[in-house]
Amino acid sequence: MDRIIDTILEFVEPEEEITAESTLKGDCGLSSFDTVCLLDALCSEFGKNVDEISVRECQTVQDLADLFLD
Repeated sequence: MDRIIDTILEFVEPEEEITAESTLKGDCGLSSFDTVCLLDALCSEFGKNVDEISVRECQTVQDLADLFLD
């Protein structure tokens, strides 16, 4: 989970601490462009191919972790 959060922090500076329950758009402040860049970074970080649609369906940091940390 920490690697996911650290990668998110490369793209945004949220006002509050990011947790598993943090929403990607509301709490983290990820824009659509940030989300695409984040997907690219996470795919590289974890050596996985995850499609953009799956990431756009993610609402929380935990949802992202479920995609990449299975």
